[in-house]
Amino acid sequence: MKKTVKILITLAAIILMIGLVSATDPVDIFKAPSGFNASSNDTFVDAQNHNIQIFNYTDELYSELFESDPTFSISNFKDNHFFTKNTKNHYGILEIVENDNGKYIIESWTSKNPNEANVLEKNLKDFNTANDLKPIVVWVLLHVIL
Repeated sequence: MKKTVKILITLAAIILMIGLVSATDPVDIFKAPSGFNASSNDTFVDAQNHNIQIFNYTDELYSELFESDPTFSISNFKDNHFFTKNTKNHYGILEIVENDNGKYIIESWTSKNPNEANVLEKNLKDFNTANDLKPIVVWVLLHVIL
């Protein structure tokens, strides 16, 4: 009987730990700026279909986005933000941030048009204000789709 109780307690503890680990999606860590709501475990969206997407930082993702993806162009915007465009007309503003939970690549994006860059940057700055974040200085060799 004691052995069964120990097994049940151990199983309950494991299930609790799995639940805690799986509950740390980016939208659970960060606050949405005013007007945005969570649409998935890594994206906030507003009524105008502007998105703020949060990626866990990895060297591989950094390399893909900032250095080598041939379908993706990136150019310096301002204030440690980078304007992006891919071949599917996805436009955005990227930054890298860090907090106590880790390092993240944040992208404010839309599929509307590139003329919304200032709106996308404002959304990103509102996100940063809501979460007390500042972009990390990034030095990249910029690449462009022709």
